[in-house]
Amino acid sequence: MGLFVFVFKNTGLKGEGKSFMEWTTHALSGVATGYLITNDWKGAVAGGVASVIPDLDEPRSKFGKPFFFISIPLNKLVGHRTLTHSMLFALSIGLIGLIVFDFQIATALFVGLLAHIVGDMITGKVQLLFPLQTKVGLKVSRINYILIDRIVRVALLIFVALTIYKDVTMMI
Repeated sequence: MGLFVFVFKNTGLKGEGKSFMEWTTHALSGVATGYLITNDWKGAVAGGVASVIPDLDEPRSKFGKPFFFISIPLNKLVGHRTLTHSMLFALSIGLIGLIVFDFQIATALFVGLLAHIVGDMITGKVQLLFPLQTKVGLKVSRINYILIDRIVRVALLIFVALTIYKDVTMMI
């Protein structure tokens, strides 16, 4: 029952009829890409954490709520899916990661952010080249958003589970 609730129950639809990819889908995409890039679970964790950071610009998001003191002013200043959903932001976080950590973790942070951005581009538009006003992505209906989010989440969950299984059986 728990897996069913995790995968299907929450729609991730928040106010004003807007559709947002669910934070769990973003986190799984970051874990998967972080692991694929680094072949290491530290990279998977870094990618997973980085993949939820772009929604700092949305005060109602899972990541924005605890950081409301940053999220609310940031949202009022630039809006959602702008600065934190841009190549500028992804490269900045990657460079900070390179200074603070090593190349492998910095790369996982960068691809985790990119996984979030690509996910949002599949379910809507982002200002990928912020501060330019051009928006890039697909405009999809609410039902298509829900289908895309759920299918991607299930696929990522299967990938992560199979990867864990493979790693555990290799240790035995």
